[in-house]
Amino acid sequence: VEAARGDLDPASEPVGAVRVAGFATAIRRSLVPVIDDLARRHPGIEVRVNEYEPIEALDLLARDDVDLALTYDFTLAPASWRSEHQIAPLWSDEWGLAVPRAANGSRLADFADHPFIVNSRHTADEDVLRLLASMAGFAPKVVHRIDALELVEDLIVAGLGVALLPRHRRTGRGVRVLPLADPVVSLRAYAVTRRGRDAWPPLRAVLAG
Repeated sequence: VEAARGDLDPASEPVGAVRVAGFATAIRRSLVPVIDDLARRHPGIEVRVNEYEPIEALDLLARDDVDLALTYDFTLAPASWRSEHQIAPLWSDEWGLAVPRAANGSRLADFADHPFIVNSRHTADEDVLRLLASMAGFAPKVVHRIDALELVEDLIVAGLGVALLPRHRRTGRGVRVLPLADPVVSLRAYAVTRRGRDAWPPLRAVLAG
């Protein structure tokens, strides 16, 4: 009983393993800096990192296999949250259409006859692409399904397709990212926990970082 009280006491020094499932960009951008800082401030906390796409991460959270899910949605493809989810927005990035640097065209419709590349384990970017293409008057031909953004760029440079990518992410020399307008598309990142679990000191320390 005393050990349990200490584990839940908000004033106690946080000790324990925090299990995190998240997508690669959020792990690099939001979690790794926190881990470095926590190691100095709270050496009793161990952060265990697992790379998963949002649907997979939320399933792990529902099964209590992780304590924190780092997920995303798009402004044109919003996530469906469950009643037990506690959501904290992290950041957002505008996305555009990534094409070969030498390609002609400045609008999505200009690339209607090109192959398209989408994520293989999450449908949000494909949902956005199909909506935008429908608004532009065509149905996209989805040919490749790739998770790693670096590999997506390789396919674009090789002339094997075009894809939605973050506008302000540094890309390779052979890729340029065209802005999308009417509507603008943004990816939104979130930290998701099960409601009430953020009272656990180690998880609260990770979230506060």
